[in-house]
Amino acid sequence: MLISTLLTVSITVFSQDLKLKCGDNEIDCRNGNKSHFEMVIHCPYEETDTLHLPQTIKDNAKKYLIERVGNEFYNKLNYYSSQVVDFKKYKEVKKQKGWISKTGDRRVKYAIQYYFIVQDSMRYYISVVFDKEGNIISKDQLPNYKSNAQLDKIISVCDTKLIAEQDTIFPGRLLNISLEYLDSENSFVWRVEKPSVVGAKPRESIHRFILINVVSGQIIKRETESWTSVCGGNSF
Repeated sequence: MLISTLLTVSITVFSQDLKLKCGDNEIDCRNGNKSHFEMVIHCPYEETDTLHLPQTIKDNAKKYLIERVGNEFYNKLNYYSSQVVDFKKYKEVKKQKGWISKTGDRRVKYAIQYYFIVQDSMRYYISVVFDKEGNIISKDQLPNYKSNAQLDKIISVCDTKLIAEQDTIFPGRLLNISLEYLDSENSFVWRVEKPSVVGAKPRESIHRFILINVVSGQIIKRETESWTSVCGGNSF
C-alpha cells in the first residue's frame, strides 16, 4: 500500500498527461521522466521559492545544466519548483505528507525541478538534487550535448507511432508514449507501450515496451515488465 501511495503521489504531482491526434487516432501521451522526483519524495521536504535557496545551489544548478546541454537548450528549460529537506522536521512534515519515510536519502538537502516542452503541451521533467555542501547527487537526466549535438532533434509522436506499429516482434497498436532519457545511448528515446500478453504465472501479464531513438527513428531496445493482478477473475 505504501509503495502504491508513493507512486501515485509522484505521478500525480507531475502528471498532466494529454491526448494528441494522429490523423483520426487519438494518442495517449505521458509526460517524461516521472521518476525524477524519487530521491526527494521519501524525504521530509517542503516547497520553497528559489529566493530562499542558497545562491551556491542556484549557481551550481545553472552551471551543471549549461555544461550538460549547452546554452541553447538550457534556454528551453522552464523552472517548475524547488524543495528544502530537513530531517529534523520529520515529525512535523509527516503530518502533512504521510508518505515520507525515515529511510529517505539523508544526503538530500535541496532540489530544483525543471521541464521543457516536447510537443504541444507534452513535458519532460528533471530534478537536480543537492547535498548540504551544494554537490549534485542526482543522476544525469539529460543528454550531454558535447557528444550528442542533435539532442533536441526529436521526431514527432505521429512518426513514432508509425514506426512502433510496424514492429513485428512486439506487434500491435501504440497504447501510450513518453519521452525518456537512456543513459547508455546518451540520448532521448521515445518509450512506446505495446499490447501486453498473458504471462506464464497465474494472473500475470507481460507489458511490452519499445525504445525508439528520437533522431534516427531506429528501434534500439525492447523491454518487458511482469505485472500480477491482485484481484481474482480475468484481468485481460
